[in-house]
Amino acid sequence: MINQSIQLSFRQVRALVEHTLLLFKELDQQLANRGYEPTLPDVVQTEHGISIHQTKDSAESLVPHFLTRSYTRQNEKVLNHALIVSVQYTHPLHERFDPVVLVGDVMFKNPKQTTKLLLDKPWLLKYAAFESTAAGSFEPTGKRFRTQPIEEIESLDVWGHPFTDMRDVEDVKVLAEEMIKGHLEPGTP
Repeated sequence: MINQSIQLSFRQVRALVEHTLLLFKELDQQLANRGYEPTLPDVVQTEHGISIHQTKDSAESLVPHFLTRSYTRQNEKVLNHALIVSVQYTHPLHERFDPVVLVGDVMFKNPKQTTKLLLDKPWLLKYAAFESTAAGSFEPTGKRFRTQPIEEIESLDVWGHPFTDMRDVEDVKVLAEEMIKGHLEPGTP
């Protein structure tokens, strides 16, 4: 009985991650159609490092708490803007947690650091939504809030939706439109 329960749990986690990867692949396509490309084309980021001393309640985990993907404008000469999507499965500060799709629209102070910050800080949305003082009582309702969670950022608009709301391609199209709203050239469909 325990073996079946463990097997079922692992299958469910794998299905959740697979669904997330499908969401990212569809989002890649939707954003590519609007002039954005992934910062790391073949990589999905997550937290790093697992300690031999961790417990089931540790912030680290064998199962990722989140998966993140970031996007910048194709052929942009000055990279000071990025879009970030993170699927947050769980959070160590919240006992009851339903998976959420976090979205960030970020402006960086120093364009020369944009790519490095995106690579080094895949936890940025998680921190802004659930750990920073500005987050307060974040709820994934689609309502945006603006914050500056780290010094290198000029501004970060954060919002989210329940992961279960991302059921099909149309839902991902709507999410992509939300992400690029305000960044399209006038007259762009």
